[in-house]
Amino acid sequence: MRLVRLFTLLAFVSCCASFASAQHSAIEKFKHTYVKKKNIKETVTSPDRADIPLATPVLTGVAPSAPAVSFREGAAFSVPLGSSYNVFSVVINQSDPLNYSPEINSLVFTHRQNYPHPGGSGIISFDVSTDGGATWDTLTKQVTPTLMADENTPINGNRYPNGAIYNPPGNTNPTNAYFVGTGPALYVNPDAGGNGWGYEYVASSKFDGSEVNEAYYSTADSNIYISGGMFTNTDGSIWYGNYRRNAYVDNQLWNPALVIKLVFNSATNSFDRSVIELPLNYTNSIDSVIVDPRIAFGPDGQVGYFVVRGVDGDDDEIYPSYKPIVWKTEDGGDTWIKQPRIHYQLLDSLIAYTIPIDGDGDGSSDSLAQGSPQVPFMSQYDMTVDANGQLHLIGSMLSSSDTAAAQFGFVWVGVGTVELFHFIYDGESDWRAIRASDWYNEDGAVGAATVDERLQASRSEDGEFIFFTWCKSFYELIEDGNTNDFPDIYGYAYSLEADTVAGPRNFGLEPGTEWTDFEFTDAATVGYFHMLSPISITGGEFWDLELPIVYGRPRDVTDDGMPIDYYFLRSAGFDYEDFGIVGTKETVQPEYFNLQVQPNPASNEALVGFELDNNTQYSLSLLNIMGQKVQDIETARGFTSNQVRVNVSSLTPGMYLLRLQAENKVAVAKLMVR
Repeated sequence: MRLVRLFTLLAFVSCCASFASAQHSAIEKFKHTYVKKKNIKETVTSPDRADIPLATPVLTGVAPSAPAVSFREGAAFSVPLGSSYNVFSVVINQSDPLNYSPEINSLVFTHRQNYPHPGGSGIISFDVSTDGGATWDTLTKQVTPTLMADENTPINGNRYPNGAIYNPPGNTNPTNAYFVGTGPALYVNPDAGGNGWGYEYVASSKFDGSEVNEAYYSTADSNIYISGGMFTNTDGSIWYGNYRRNAYVDNQLWNPALVIKLVFNSATNSFDRSVIELPLNYTNSIDSVIVDPRIAFGPDGQVGYFVVRGVDGDDDEIYPSYKPIVWKTEDGGDTWIKQPRIHYQLLDSLIAYTIPIDGDGDGSSDSLAQGSPQVPFMSQYDMTVDANGQLHLIGSMLSSSDTAAAQFGFVWVGVGTVELFHFIYDGESDWRAIRASDWYNEDGAVGAATVDERLQASRSEDGEFIFFTWCKSFYELIEDGNTNDFPDIYGYAYSLEADTVAGPRNFGLEPGTEWTDFEFTDAATVGYFHMLSPISITGGEFWDLELPIVYGRPRDVTDDGMPIDYYFLRSAGFDYEDFGIVGTKETVQPEYFNLQVQPNPASNEALVGFELDNNTQYSLSLLNIMGQKVQDIETARGFTSNQVRVNVSSLTPGMYLLRLQAENKVAVAKLMVR
């Protein structure tokens, strides 16, 4: 069973035995058909593999050692970047350490400095590429060398860095550009008597490492925590989010939210920092809790969104749950307006993949017939903004197992309970959901650090294409005691104009590999803790739309304190034609055809009713809760009013989906079998 590590308020329960039968098909998915007799783990970690060049500790620049061929023509390949002292430079999903500037075709990647450079792991440095990622300057450039907040306050180390690029207006020469970074800082808290969070660093330098500026910020009454979502707006301003840990205040645990803006000061060659506080609604009996702050703007630089994940008094549905809490700006960040809360219950495609709660408290998932609702729970997310000013989220969606206000953090965890959904908010009131993929895995680990979905989001410079990435690996025994615990990097793309999706695509799966021979994914590039730039590369060397990605390879997966080597992945992207050959997205909208199912639940037979234009070709099929087809029920031409009988007497009890497709529209209705 997969244990999802959520916020500290949350507790967890195992999936119940009564739900096991409904998960049978999901478990079958993991039965391996790989028949080649070899040690998989030894193969994928071999330093002789061409797709992952071996990185060694260096203090000088590293030239690419992989052949410069397109992934479409050969194996996946990467460019080594160096290392950091340990994996805790990159284990936080909300940080954005990789950033691309289209104006100067440059990238920066920030991390705790290379091992074994003197000064310790808490000093932040950065790498830079000025040719779109083909080559990198990895000479250690320290931007927090002093580790002093002031003359009396030493900093014990900086963590979880974000990085961005400031390019002066009209500049086309990368040597004139600046790296800017931020993240949390540890110091000796005299009240706590030891290390504590409390400061936030802002550090910068020119690309060559000159003009270094190191500054620290805090407040007297609370601790600034872990910043995230660093983003460079079109006017050159740099934004990121944070939140405060307020102690000893009723109904305030982790809040309010902080929108932070950096503006370049040419007189000091540094960045002036300003903060806008976005308070939450504390009127609810549930303590307001937020995590994972992120921020992004659309291509016009005026419309932007600040998002956190959590719950507060505005969550006015009967059953509280962790949701995105959204603020919007239409004036470039001067003012922020809190948006209407998403209502999970109105998103049929999401609800169709949500397990009913344990309404009677017996430890087992109940059925819809018992009146038990389905309450989705967002455990991770990332976000971006398109050319039309719409907000796009990628979310890991679990299922709440309890509706008691004090226990809303209990969630079902296990095979088949984590779905990846693409959410689109129109900026006014409407949300829709597209199922992007699934994550039916066990968490892997590097020492004590969890290797989970690692959701990341990006967009094209013009905002016409949206990209999401995640990692995935079936964490199971294969043979001879070896485990398949190596994460691969997957991608999904959405075209705004065509309203179509491409993917999911495994960016490291070697060409010619048959998926039926590899129902696990160790045949592909291994990428731990990958990071995606908020802006992608348009018209790249190998793809029409290239995704800038950095990932790590820990030197010892049993010890999170050992160094981790980084690589820039050069085989991730999509072509424009991908959006023409992939079917349109399937938003689940039963009202398209007035799709109805009676009785529901059913034990012997269900009657499916729907309406069509006369003589419309349609197909009706039955899916399991994982979206896998169980049977084709009927393909025919329909009439104004249609009724189809479905025999369910031989089906295993549980939840199913009835999928009706006519022309280019799709509707899905839930069917409970008992």
